[in-house]
Amino acid sequence: MRLHLKINDVEGQDEQKRHILLVDDESLRDALQEHEGWLLQEVVKTWLMKRPSLMSQILDDPDLRNTIYNQEKARREARSEQRQRHKQFEIDRIRRQERHQASIATRKALDFYHDVLGIEKEE
Repeated sequence: MRLHLKINDVEGQDEQKRHILLVDDESLRDALQEHEGWLLQEVVKTWLMKRPSLMSQILDDPDLRNTIYNQEKARREARSEQRQRHKQFEIDRIRRQERHQASIATRKALDFYHDVLGIEKEE
């Protein structure tokens, strides 16, 4: 992920040889809002997974638990609807193929009656 930030100053390095940067607050806030999903998935989720007690406290909140449940429910329903559309598409495809095969068989039968048996069409 790329963040475009206004860096005011470089203070040096920490003990792990990472640069310490002074960043403009507004610039950081704007950059994180542009990549909101990244912040939640990569930072918050990873941080909470390492702290199970904090995760359990958060999940004890009924509003948050309901929000998570509703998001998961919506995701499951979307997958279910997609599977249903795929199944219906397959059923429709098979039916079209069967009608096409029946049409071919009917034409062959009529050609057989006409060519081999000499039966003419009635007009």
